[in-house]
Amino acid sequence: MNNIFSFWSGKTVLVTGATGFLGGWLIRQLLECGAQVVALVRSHKPNSQFFLESFDDSPSVTVYWGDVSDQALIEQIFDEHPIEVLFHTAYGADVHRVLEEPLECFRSSAISTWQILDFLRTHHPSCISVISSTDKVYGRQPTPYREGAPLQPLHPYEVAKASQDHAAQSYGKVFKLPVAVTRCGNYFGGYDFNFTRLIPGVVQSIMQGNTPALRSNGRFTRDFLYIEDAVEAQLLLAQRLSEDETLYGEAFNFSYGVHIEVLDIVKQVCRLLDVPVEVVVNQNSATEIPNMELSCEKARQYLDWHPSYNFTTGLERTVSWYREHFSDLSEKNPRNYDWLRRTLV
Repeated sequence: MNNIFSFWSGKTVLVTGATGFLGGWLIRQLLECGAQVVALVRSHKPNSQFFLESFDDSPSVTVYWGDVSDQALIEQIFDEHPIEVLFHTAYGADVHRVLEEPLECFRSSAISTWQILDFLRTHHPSCISVISSTDKVYGRQPTPYREGAPLQPLHPYEVAKASQDHAAQSYGKVFKLPVAVTRCGNYFGGYDFNFTRLIPGVVQSIMQGNTPALRSNGRFTRDFLYIEDAVEAQLLLAQRLSEDETLYGEAFNFSYGVHIEVLDIVKQVCRLLDVPVEVVVNQNSATEIPNMELSCEKARQYLDWHPSYNFTTGLERTVSWYREHFSDLSEKNPRNYDWLRRTLV
């Protein structure tokens, strides 16, 4: 990490999706590394790390309000700041939200990526870009997924992210832009307030005194990545893009390379919260991929990437974070944490 800290110190970095789960953690780490952050915020989300921790008040953060697909706004940001690195993390995976507004997902993910990369091609070809795709782009095919496998998206979110993914590969390989793609397992960790996701949803149910309910029969398997490992992977990839042109347009998997049944995860959370293991299972998840596992051999070989944590340690840290932050919400920031108090207890 010392090498990563020295690389980022003093750099000007644009983060789209600043109020998202990954975006908030990225900004936290960039600030700790001494970077100057330009944050693109679509709407005020008081229930986000960005606002809960008052990153918007930091002298090292400049906030722009607007949509990532607004080309004029992107051009304005680059005109007013010497952006050296872009992290495109806008639009996270909320299954219900995407099904309600599939075109908005496509705009925020795919169209915005094409527009930004073409702008960089003509005006800022040295700007490093890391595009956050997802393991969902592989669709339904044998696991473990490897980067050379064809992308087989079906769900609107998968299709939007696959299009974004292909755009980044094209501009990297054809136009030689310093851009690469991350395809990560399911993120988890503190400050995740999307309670439609498995781990925060289970924690919320337990803290409200309810029995956790699953969309599936509990036998689906997923691959995971603790959010702090995910951030280090993003930073490492950007740094390596500055050193190695052969990485332009490449995609990299990042995860723990293990497939864990949803039911097993619920049981682990119950044990960590010291409650009886109980769960309600359903059969209403026809749009979700049953089994997912990533191979991260390419990241280990070309980036020398090794996670700092593993799933068990990450889960322990995550549950501990929820317990600590919601035990007495009024002490830290009564105004911002009001929403959390109503949601979790």
